[in-house]
Amino acid sequence: MIATSNRIAFGAGAAVSACIVVLALVLHWATWVWVPLAVVLGPVTAIVLRSVLPDHDDEPEPHQQRHAQATTQAPPPPAPRRETVSRLPLPSKDRDYRFLFSATVSWLHDPQVPAMTADLAALAKQNVIARAIERARQYGPDEHAVATVDLGAVLSERTTVANGHYVWATDVALTLSEADARRLERVAELRKQRALWELERAHELGVRDYLGKEVLRDPGSAVTWWFARNLDKPDAITTTVRDIDNLRRLTSAAHATAIPALEPPEPLTVLEAPPGLGDHDDPVLRLSTAVEQLTEGREPALRATLHHRLADLLRAHGLTMAADALSRPDDVDGTPAPRADGAVDGLTPPSLSS
Repeated sequence: MIATSNRIAFGAGAAVSACIVVLALVLHWATWVWVPLAVVLGPVTAIVLRSVLPDHDDEPEPHQQRHAQATTQAPPPPAPRRETVSRLPLPSKDRDYRFLFSATVSWLHDPQVPAMTADLAALAKQNVIARAIERARQYGPDEHAVATVDLGAVLSERTTVANGHYVWATDVALTLSEADARRLERVAELRKQRALWELERAHELGVRDYLGKEVLRDPGSAVTWWFARNLDKPDAITTTVRDIDNLRRLTSAAHATAIPALEPPEPLTVLEAPPGLGDHDDPVLRLSTAVEQLTEGREPALRATLHHRLADLLRAHGLTMAADALSRPDDVDGTPAPRADGAVDGLTPPSLSS
């Protein structure tokens, strides 16, 4: 069918040529003038108008439009077929636990492709289960929630099992049996309890190591430690002196060396100064006297060690004068001078050498 623009252009060209012929006959133009004009101007006008005007095809008839729409309408796509897989055991990362796999398997056959002779439903389920097994092996039984999300995303993609045959899965779920779920909860609880027990045991070992190797290393260390613990009390010296024997027993028991037999506790008695020392209210003198009485009949090294440790402890807390006096018990006011044999009223002075 000729376009409308072509008809308009050709009509205009023919009209121009006709006008030239009419004018030539009326005005008696020479033949050699009007013939070339009619031959040239008519086609030129048609060509110019054809290049300017757009192409417009004739509108088809209504019945032709309906026929074209009917022929171009595509047939509806085929509906996919579905089958359900419920609580199928799948292996996990832990061989003792299995996931329970559930999903809706869907498959679709392209009608333009020849159908397969095999059972497409079985092939579809086999494809989905194989992909599910491969993915589920990457997760432990306690990660079934995360595995469900990952597996759902993987299986939702359509895969081709054959030319024109597509398979995918929806409503994917991975769960555990009730027995396995309870067992996993118990294992997790025991693991947490073991971690807590190990921390408590490590703390206890640290305390035991501190007490055995530092505090109860020897009676002197025990007395110094106990004195430091009670230093903020007004009766720190009296309390420490009263507990020296118990600290000595505790030190011996801690090292399993010559554990003394337990004796009933004796009533606390007020320590008195040795004869000849006079009645003084000097705490340093009382402390020195207490050390003398407690170490009576024992090795001089023990007496000297107690003197030195108590003096060091007093000096560490700023009691320098008391520490110096305790280090030199013979210089305390009221203490008699040593005799020629080195004894003070029958008591051997403490040795200051460690």
